[in-house]
Amino acid sequence: MSQDERLMILQMVADKKITPSEGVALLQALEGDEEPSGGTSAPPRTGQRSGQSGGLGSSLTNLIEETVERVAGVLSELKGQQYQFPTEITGVFTVDEVPLRIFSGNGPVELRSWDEPGYKAQIVSKTRASNQAEAQRQAQEACRVTATETGFQLETDRGFANALSDVEVHLTLFLPRDRVYHLETSTGNGPIRIEGLRLSEGSARTGNGRITVRNVIADRLYLKSGNGSIEVDADVADLEASTGNGSLRVIPTGRRSEQMQLKTGNGSATIDTGRLSRDTGLYIDAHTGMGSVSISRSGLVYELDERNIGYKHVIAHTEGFDTAEPKVSLRVRTGFGSITVE
Repeated sequence: MSQDERLMILQMVADKKITPSEGVALLQALEGDEEPSGGTSAPPRTGQRSGQSGGLGSSLTNLIEETVERVAGVLSELKGQQYQFPTEITGVFTVDEVPLRIFSGNGPVELRSWDEPGYKAQIVSKTRASNQAEAQRQAQEACRVTATETGFQLETDRGFANALSDVEVHLTLFLPRDRVYHLETSTGNGPIRIEGLRLSEGSARTGNGRITVRNVIADRLYLKSGNGSIEVDADVADLEASTGNGSLRVIPTGRRSEQMQLKTGNGSATIDTGRLSRDTGLYIDAHTGMGSVSISRSGLVYELDERNIGYKHVIAHTEGFDTAEPKVSLRVRTGFGSITVE
């Protein structure tokens, strides 16, 4: 783990986005199972059994949390007071398919449709500095917006190297419902919400936040979160969603053929097939390492049903799947979580 990553976690504690104990857990998770130089074993993580007594282990954990909190507080004091600078940008798109490119280092991204003919971007930049003039300068330099009749682009400083700049940008973008959009968006630390849009293609990535997609029609959609959960309630022909530690919840519509690849490292995966008609073909390929597989939908033909300790793999489909129209194909993978098809 780099020094910049450590500083970013400490700053999140200072800003009260996470608790000191959560900061310790993140630091330990990023350290992984690496051993220090010299070949000696790393000390056990919080919660692991060791030769220490329970009281000593608890005291050590408390000491680490107090240290993280104090260091984070010092960082906050050094950076000064937090200032906010709201900006609103409006305009009209003149093309039928609009490119949207939104790349934020720190902060939430929210995209919503509305019935107005033009678009409106509400941007709130938050930063810490010794005075308001310096804070405003940092905010202006960190956030760059290009808004034209043919597209919208917002870019802020990204990456762990910019963690000390402490600029956080909140974007809410209202978009005309009658347009088609080609979306690229990412944020290093914050949730992403996409609602009511029609996408020819879209990608959304967040390092540490939740991704929510609702009432969206998309030909292709790629979603990735490092630690957050992902929820998709939308009509997506080709969906790929993955998260390292969060849960997955997907509700296919069955209005057309849909192909879904879902993956989570440690979380659970739930697929709600309640909207699918009995004529819709359904194919399920579910695999988990330590979790369980539960499929409550009836009338399925099972090609494979292996449920062993540390390995469970189920492949099932409706009768006549190959010739069914429309059809929904699900490929679900999780390392430690459970898979549920309702």
